[in-house]
Amino acid sequence: MKYSSKPKHSGKKRDKRKRLGISSFPAFLFCFLLAVGIFFQTDFQFSPEIPSLSWDLQSQADAFRDLFSDGSSSPSPEAEPLPEDSSFLMTVLDVGQGLSVLVQSDGHTLLYDGGDRSHSSFVVSYLLEQGITSLDYIVASHYDADHLNGVIGAISRFSVDTVLAPDYETDTKLFQSYLSTLDEKGLTPLHPAPGDTFSLGGASFTVLAPITIDEGDSNNNSLALRLSYGETSFLLTGDAEYQEEEDMCSQWGSALSSTVYVAGHHGSGSSTSWDLLQNTVPEYVVISCGEGNSYGHPHDTTMEKLEVMEIPVFRTDLQGTLSVSSDGQNLTWSQSPCNDYSPGKE
Repeated sequence: MKYSSKPKHSGKKRDKRKRLGISSFPAFLFCFLLAVGIFFQTDFQFSPEIPSLSWDLQSQADAFRDLFSDGSSSPSPEAEPLPEDSSFLMTVLDVGQGLSVLVQSDGHTLLYDGGDRSHSSFVVSYLLEQGITSLDYIVASHYDADHLNGVIGAISRFSVDTVLAPDYETDTKLFQSYLSTLDEKGLTPLHPAPGDTFSLGGASFTVLAPITIDEGDSNNNSLALRLSYGETSFLLTGDAEYQEEEDMCSQWGSALSSTVYVAGHHGSGSSTSWDLLQNTVPEYVVISCGEGNSYGHPHDTTMEKLEVMEIPVFRTDLQGTLSVSSDGQNLTWSQSPCNDYSPGKE
């Protein structure tokens, strides 16, 4: 099955109309209404169109569509059995309110984050079920507990060739445990620079960020990667928020274009900016978050953007663990997108 490389967008606007009689209105009211019509750049009539309450959101989406869409659309993909001999497979594990992504490419493996402490054993068990005994790469996007705990568990359990992590430190006990585990395994983490590229079987991945280290916000220190396999690509940004997204867009621009985007910071409204979406132009978005999490992830502002662009959405809080395989041109998903654009419930 071949899926369009063009994202779908919505050009529909809400049409709320209110008809007003003019003959009984005093002249000054007529002038007032005329001024309102001019302000909204509409041709004033006796039954003016009232602008949509989501005018700003829609205008952003219209600009996005005009820049990147050819006006065509394609249906959301239907789930198919994953190929048994898939040469490239990415799995977003259901680790509740956290993130863990397993990438398998031609017998080589990469684990990006490992979820929180309560899901660390699940991550290890899942990898063992896949027949994985060693990892080419473990990537710690940053040092928050819902990303790092499972990394420590995986380093403890598996043989690891290379650990990649951002170049900053914290004073938490968890970070000290991470350093102790590395020392016990004789591993020294690499702190790659933006632009560094690594091979993973027939795939490769490039480090995009952090471009600068933010001493006050660990989320904006997230190690962001763009993986490519043939003509398909996958963007992982950890918990990167608007500032880091802005840095990436300034440095990489349209080179961020990716087929699949794993939404930053669990779908938080502090991530997935318009600028990132306009440079990434994702065909699909996957959101990793916990059901009924206390943060309300994913946030309504993020979901409104994705909905108005009609980008198919997958969610671990509603669908559990999700996998997508690639043959270099076509994607096959383990499930159909839920396309549920409602915000999370605390």
